[in-house]
Amino acid sequence: ALQLQTQLVERAAGEAERGAALDELKRGLQRTGHTVQQLLTLARLEPGAVSMPSVRVELATLAREAVVEQARVAEARDIDLGLAEVDSRAVVMGDAEALRILLSNLLANALRYTPRGGRVDVSCRMRDGQPVLEIADTGCGIPEAERERVFDRFYRRPGEQESGSGLGLAIVRAIADRHDAVVSLHAAQGGGLLARVVFPTFE
Repeated sequence: ALQLQTQLVERAAGEAERGAALDELKRGLQRTGHTVQQLLTLARLEPGAVSMPSVRVELATLAREAVVEQARVAEARDIDLGLAEVDSRAVVMGDAEALRILLSNLLANALRYTPRGGRVDVSCRMRDGQPVLEIADTGCGIPEAERERVFDRFYRRPGEQESGSGLGLAIVRAIADRHDAVVSLHAAQGGGLLARVVFPTFE
């Protein structure tokens, strides 16, 4: 695809056509770079890969940092992004950087599929003694029959319009598995999607 886009730049008849071809080439490079980064992340999560030290991670801190990092994206898309519920007792043991990637991927998905004027809420709470992380959006949701399929590598839903590599949720599942956590997707109240990650009890 990149080779084809390069050829289009070379064959452009005028400045306007060349500029449009260059813009498309830049977008292609960005998509390729993102896909390579996602593949490298998956490789680091493969069984047998070097594991990072397990540390105490407060989900409340993780949630606040993620909301701040994505605030500009949410503002650009006119989406109300915020913390719905924060419980300081929600603490897990794990790889802090991997958990940041997990939450970042879930939040990026929620923002990508929520229309302008929508809402995305991040929560962390304790439920039956287990730390729980949740991201709820007011997007179009995912049919129940497809909610497991979307965790497959490179899976793209039929008719998908948004750009992406199809690796984001596969990475989320791999990180959850490494932390003995369970990630699942549900219908959110009022429509949209609710992504939930339930971690083992912290001792």
